Parts: sequence; C-alpha cells; structure tokens
Amino acid sequence: MVKRVKQAPGPRVINAELGIDWASWDAPTHLAYSQRAMLDFWPTDIISPPDQPIPLPYAETMLELEALEFVEPGSDRLMNGEQLLQRRLFNDGLLIMHRGEVIHESYRNGLQPTDRHVNHSTTKSLTSVLLGFAISDGLVDPGAAITEYLPQLANTDWHRVAVQQALDMRTGLDYVEHYDDPDCVCWSYFRATGYYPPQSDTEPGYFAWLQKHMAQLATEPGSTFNYASPVTNAIGLVAESVYGRSVAELLEEKIFRHIGAESSAWMNLDPSGVAVTEGQLSLCLRDFARWASLFLYAGKNLAGEQVAPAAYFEDITTPHEGLRSAWQQGEYAVLFPEGYYRNQTYVLNAGSSQLAMLGIHGQFALLDLDEELLLVAYGSYPNQVDGIFVEAMQRLWAGLSYAVCKPR
Repeated sequence: MVKRVKQAPGPRVINAELGIDWASWDAPTHLAYSQRAMLDFWPTDIISPPDQPIPLPYAETMLELEALEFVEPGSDRLMNGEQLLQRRLFNDGLLIMHRGEVIHESYRNGLQPTDRHVNHSTTKSLTSVLLGFAISDGLVDPGAAITEYLPQLANTDWHRVAVQQALDMRTGLDYVEHYDDPDCVCWSYFRATGYYPPQSDTEPGYFAWLQKHMAQLATEPGSTFNYASPVTNAIGLVAESVYGRSVAELLEEKIFRHIGAESSAWMNLDPSGVAVTEGQLSLCLRDFARWASLFLYAGKNLAGEQVAPAAYFEDITTPHEGLRSAWQQGEYAVLFPEGYYRNQTYVLNAGSSQLAMLGIHGQFALLDLDEELLLVAYGSYPNQVDGIFVEAMQRLWAGLSYAVCKPR
C-alpha cells in the first residue's frame, strides 16, 4: 500500500553535521549522501514491494573488474575496471546480468545494497511504462493530442502535440535544458518542481510553471528531438488522468509488485503533489536491475512472467519514420550517431539491439537485447554530465560487452 510522507516547509536537512540540506544537496561533495536521502527533503510516495521478492540468480563465477583493462578517457593510458569506476565515473554501485544471471555486483562510496538511490532521468524510461499499459488497455491513443487527456492545457500549443511525440521527446515546444547555463529556463523549472528552495518568483509546482514557461511551439511537433524533462511529468499526468489513480499507486499495482522487488521505492512529488516522473524515483540497485530487465525481455520479469505489454517494448526497437531524422537534428546526436529515442528510451545503434537509460551524476542502464546483457549503475559524478563521463561510460560498456559476450 502506497504511503505518503509530507515534508514541512523549511531547510529540509539531510545531514545537519555536514551542512547538507535542500539548497546544497547537489554540491559535489554532498552527492554520495544526498542521493540516497531523497526521502529527507521531498514530499514522497513510498511504494511497497511484494511479500516475496523474486530472487536474483547469481552465476558461479563472477566477473572481476580489476582483471579488465580500459583506455583512460582523454589519454592512451590503461586503467583497470575498478579504477575506471572509482576515478572517472565516480560510481556508487554496479550490477551486471548476463543471460538471466548476476555476474557482477559491487558497491562503492558508502552505498549499501539496501540503500535507495535516486535514479534521476533513468526514471523517465522506468515510469513511462505506465503509458504502455494505458495504450494496451485502450485508454490512450498514442496519435491523439495530449490535451485529450490533459484538457487543462487546451489553450496552449500542447494541443498540437501527440502523446507519442511526447514519449519520443519530439514535442516541438519551446524549452532548453542546458545544465551548464545558470540562466537557462530549466533552472526555474527545477525550483518550481522542488529540486531547490523556491525564490520569490518561483511558481508553486510543475503545472503552474508549465503553463507559463512551456506553452508555445518553437518547431513543428515531430520534427526534432529536444530533451525536455518537463514533458515526462506530463506523461505521468496522462496515466493518472485515464486511470484515476496516482502514479505511485499505478507503479506499485502494475509494475513494482510484479517484478519481485525486495525493497520499497520512493516516488518524489512536487509542491502541488505531481509525481516527478522525469527524475525522482529512488530504488535499491537490485530493484533497478529487476525493473530494467523488463526492457530486456519485452515486459517479462526475471521469473518469465509477462508483467507489462510486450508491444510497448517491441515498439522501441521497431524502426519508425521520422525518428532518425528527428534525432539527427537534435543536440544529442553526437552521443549516439546511429541512435534515436523512442518511448523515453535511447536506442544506441542502427540495429536497434542496444538500449540505454541515462541520468545525471552517473545513473545509467545499458542493455544488449541480442546478448541478454544488462548493466545498471548508480553514481555521484561531480557534474551533471560532461565529456569525460560520457566517454568513460561508453568505454566501460564496450569493454564489458567484449569481455562478457565475446571472450577470447
């Protein structure tokens, strides 16, 4: 049963002795503490696990990262896997599954197996599976305007945006998300949503912010990929609208209790009670792996039971007209030149066999569908993201894929 925890106004202290609070949680030296303490400074819905978890099967022989060599980002020097994780990715935890078995699990930087760690934007992929249910149940038409389900936005340009275009980050709405620009509009969104204490002109929650700052088109819907975190909250609101239940209740009923989770999950809420489905889900690492495995097995859990509609996941890897061209016109094309974005999930290669979920500060899931390889990671990288991190993550993925799937 979902339990709601409300936070009182004030500093929302995470660690008084260390001076970590609502205003300073994402200082680089604080991340290792604060990212496992989202419950302490957000209003939160606590999602309950089932009575009995589905055990993770462990391989007899585990992968030793110290035995693997990687080229250091930005140089031709070699470092082992543990060094790459510690000093280039600032990793907190890593779990690797291959063909249904855990072949590596390790924790760093104070993280313990029972800790919940915020997923940041890997939350987008995980929570948006609710739209797969709504489409399968005939409650949502992906080609319909999103205002069919959110009529409060009917007097804005959202009426020209289809649900599928929102799922694919191709809304055309005027918005920029540049973390390195302190004047970027995204920072006013983050304050309104509750990431930081409000200022005098801060809107009281996500929806009020949206109607003021993200109501007009900048490009034709469907034409260009534009990463926009606020869009994912709208997707969560669509699910709430058609089912008449909160996001947390839906996640618990339709997903969490069926993946065999072992620990409760936290779904943070904005000041108005909107679930922050774009970034504020916290899970233990093993439950991250359980949830992400739905993408590996077309909606089946690790016991082989169909949890979510297979069609939603198959749609991610099915070529669709306009996806590649929209991706190529967006700012992220340089990361994955052969990729695209579908259903809040990155497709990394032209063969549509490798997927990714990505979040700031080092959260990611990487999947190879052909090889049944899944890697989930939590981290406390000092910046939201930068070139060193991206290159290190890509080298980790390539090296682990070769070591696991193509042994010498």
